[in-house]
Amino acid sequence: MPVRVAPVVLLGKEVRLEPLGPVHAQGLYNRGRVATDWTHLPRSCFVDLADTRHWIDEALGMEGQLPFAIIETVKGRVIGSTRYLNIRPEHRSLEIGWTWLGQNWQCTAVNTETKLLLLSHAFEQLGCVRVEFKTDSRNERSQQALQRIGATKEGVLRNHMVVQDDFVRDSVYFSIISDEWLDIKERLKRLGDRS
Repeated sequence: MPVRVAPVVLLGKEVRLEPLGPVHAQGLYNRGRVATDWTHLPRSCFVDLADTRHWIDEALGMEGQLPFAIIETVKGRVIGSTRYLNIRPEHRSLEIGWTWLGQNWQCTAVNTETKLLLLSHAFEQLGCVRVEFKTDSRNERSQQALQRIGATKEGVLRNHMVVQDDFVRDSVYFSIISDEWLDIKERLKRLGDRS
């Protein structure tokens, strides 16, 4: 059965993922102004509210993507963003990427729960057989985090993307396939409990 991705709200204990929209602009701008948080993303941090709105419009206009705002459930604050992208219904696969969090939520249970929500929905509701991730080869922290959750490193695409400051980056690909999902789901739950 092909993947049919539609806007959805994914609710966890720490976070709620809801379809990205203009209503999230101020919160994203408040969290997304630190340049070092965007070092390994294709573009730099937000420079003003208009820039944030433009980024949201671009994200919403991209074909084959479903962007989310990450909302802290307790206080209802926007704390970051993530996406399904490279959605390929005919191959029952998609990518999780463009994930970033405000500084106060980095290295917390939030990222683990965000991945758990996205992966659970992808494998259990959308019927995916593969979920992939790619990261800048310079981003060792992201690579370690993906290995920590049990994703398999598949290889490096050399000179894959031109990113900030016209830097030509290599991308490291990771994946999780449906046969691995139940074990990885348990691992994510244990990691979330320890955070």
